[in-house]
Amino acid sequence: MKKHLLLTIVCMLSALSLNAQALDSLEEKLTTAEGDEKVNTLNELFIIYNQLNPAKALEYAKSAMELATEIEYLKGKAAALNNMGIIYKNQGIYDKALEYYIESLRISDEINDREGLAATMNNIGTVYSLKGIYDKALIYFIESYEAFKELKDDQKLIGTLNNIGNAYSDKGREDKALEYFSEAINLSQSLGQLNSSSDPLNNIGNIYFYREEYGQALEYYNKSLEVEISNKNLLGQALAYSNLGSAYLELGDMKMAEEHQNKAREIAVKIHANPILKLIYQGLSNIYYRKGDYKKAYDFRLLYDEIKDNIQNEEGNRRLAQLEIAFELQQKEKELELLKQEREIQDLQVENSRIVILLGLMGTIMFIGAGFVIFKLRKIKRL
Repeated sequence: MKKHLLLTIVCMLSALSLNAQALDSLEEKLTTAEGDEKVNTLNELFIIYNQLNPAKALEYAKSAMELATEIEYLKGKAAALNNMGIIYKNQGIYDKALEYYIESLRISDEINDREGLAATMNNIGTVYSLKGIYDKALIYFIESYEAFKELKDDQKLIGTLNNIGNAYSDKGREDKALEYFSEAINLSQSLGQLNSSSDPLNNIGNIYFYREEYGQALEYYNKSLEVEISNKNLLGQALAYSNLGSAYLELGDMKMAEEHQNKAREIAVKIHANPILKLIYQGLSNIYYRKGDYKKAYDFRLLYDEIKDNIQNEEGNRRLAQLEIAFELQQKEKELELLKQEREIQDLQVENSRIVILLGLMGTIMFIGAGFVIFKLRKIKRL
């Protein structure tokens, strides 16, 4: 059972640092903004509304992408594509999300936007982790981590550390996962932001859950919920309530388990968070099975199977493989072009060296010839 929330990094501002006043300011700014500034404002509004109202967030992302395409603002278009990917990822439409992410990655690479590349690589890693392809997810997470480290962006390093920990946790390497979660918490503390992100808290709770230390798991899940409520993050709240419900179930408290899963279900349905909804349906099925209400248990199991099938798409996997291969080939072509240019420079240097040597030889020959002529003239005079 996947019980963590993979942190998604976007290219603009952190939504956790923006308040209602900032939201009003951005919406007012949108009424007069034009060109690049309008695209940036739309992308910033997406970040806030992604937590508050995903449907509205989608509208802003689409508007940003359309305008950026129209005015040929590549950085803004890459950010908008990345944001579109986030929407589809949160809804469990992973293959569609990856299509947007890969196109965003291609543009960021084209314009040498290191921050955009790092953010999108992290987001691609989240999707592969959710699809259960953990080794591939780790590759993207580690590349993202190295890029943010090079950029000295400690805030976003917290996110990648958290995601690397998640990937190791899913691979069954809990001790390794705890190392990364602890590093994320320590970095948060050093930045004075321990209470600004629930992810490391939630994921340490997961470790205790897997170890069957449910009391400790509850403690961390509750801390995570407090942060998500404070940040008004509906996606995080849905996950926290579901995790609490699972922990209460294992402790034998059916009433609290059912209550928390239903709270999670209400939020997840509202924001179309299908991956979390899948966990909730599974949790509710388990609750009713233990209560002996097999009819309800069966009904929720059917809902779980239905949403699970909707999330998976084999045809999309083939399409994504083609997109990734195309991007990798493009990268190889760029590398070959650079090597070609280097060889041309080296060949030019060699050619220049040859010319210098030739001129030197010609100069020497002319000097010797001139000396020989002078010698002959002097000899003639003596005669």
